Amino acid sequence: MPELPSVEVFKQYFDKTSLHQQIVDVKVLSPEILVDTESNKMKKALKKHEFIDSQRYGKYLFGKLDNGLFLIIHFGMTGFLDYISENKHKHHQLLYSPKSSKHPRLLIEFSGGDFLAFDDARKFGKLGLTSDPDEFIKQKKLGPDALKIDFKDFQEIFKGRKGMIKPLLMNQNIIAGIGNLYADEILYQSRVHPLTHADQLNVSDWEDIFKNMKKVLEKAIKYHDNPESFPKSYLLPHRYLGGRCPEGGSLEVIKVSGRTTFLCPHRQKVK
Repeated sequence: MPELPSVEVFKQYFDKTSLHQQIVDVKVLSPEILVDTESNKMKKALKKHEFIDSQRYGKYLFGKLDNGLFLIIHFGMTGFLDYISENKHKHHQLLYSPKSSKHPRLLIEFSGGDFLAFDDARKFGKLGLTSDPDEFIKQKKLGPDALKIDFKDFQEIFKGRKGMIKPLLMNQNIIAGIGNLYADEILYQSRVHPLTHADQLNVSDWEDIFKNMKKVLEKAIKYHDNPESFPKSYLLPHRYLGGRCPEGGSLEVIKVSGRTTFLCPHRQKVK
């Protein structure tokens, strides 16, 4: 499932390909993924307008239109953006190289003849409209964005919580943007076992988790959300069945709140 780094890479891709072009046609190919809107409203909101900016919050991308509305994109498990251009060399320096769009759910045509597709094979993604992203975020009860929060607020949102640390990090209502993969990496870097309860962590542990959360997410964006390209000192390049810990020894695979979780038992011990 796309996590914060994926969505940040999608944002950069969207900004480089899709801004400041008049939208001449809109096809809603899978209206069932629309939330709190319908096909005709989506078409009316986009057609004859243009995207002028974008913003990301947690796992959501908001494409700002020149009419004051925002296209809301949540990528679900398999969603991605694909800019389809007749000029194949037009965007050869993009950070993110999409697959060809085999399952387009929304197709936006620009005046120059290019298209932006929202592709989503499994249709767990969601599309909507808002005039106020801050209000949308409030209604969704999303916690602070993981890359924008400071340590003082980070401490405050976890204060008094007693649950296991991994599910807490992944709870979008506590902190927005972290999913299964990057929670494992953050905890590996911090030497914290994913089953450790939050009230068992000391100030030093919280400082490490906060520092590594920022480091891991920023590293993931730098490496274009391709875990296999991470330095070998990271968990993610080794995170597969039969994989070995970066420092040696076998990876342990457990379930934490129903999610497959990888850890290095000699480095990460339950408190």
